[in-house]
Amino acid sequence: MFIGVMALFFVYLSLIALGQIEMSRPTSGVGEGLFAILFLAVIVYVAVKARQVDFTKPLMMIGPDGITGQKLPKLIPWSMIERVDIPQTGRAGLIYLTVRKDADPEILEQLRKRQPLERTVAIPHRWVTGFSSSEVKDIVNRYFESSQRG
Repeated sequence: MFIGVMALFFVYLSLIALGQIEMSRPTSGVGEGLFAILFLAVIVYVAVKARQVDFTKPLMMIGPDGITGQKLPKLIPWSMIERVDIPQTGRAGLIYLTVRKDADPEILEQLRKRQPLERTVAIPHRWVTGFSSSEVKDIVNRYFESSQRG
């Protein structure tokens, strides 16, 4: 739906740029045309990113055994997680998990594909169905802390 609204806005801007829709004050259409082209690039980028997300799978699954997400090859046990960072700023929508150096090689390889020499994965905690952002943060913290004690 979002992409459809963006596409309609692109068509509207294109018609203004081509002179098919009259504005209250005369314009050359060059600015509107350039903005329409830029907007088309944004539409294509959003569409490509949306196709990479599998909407049939949950964004992440948290349990006593570990945590997994769409961008991870498999479940990361809590024992393999070295550190959990949850930024406290209002707009931060990610939980950062740093995997230990001796973690499963498949997990480390997947993380390094995205960013060489990194062992950190960012998992979004917003838009988790049925839970508020603060509840997701609390659940992750509790599981991680209990794994560190045990």
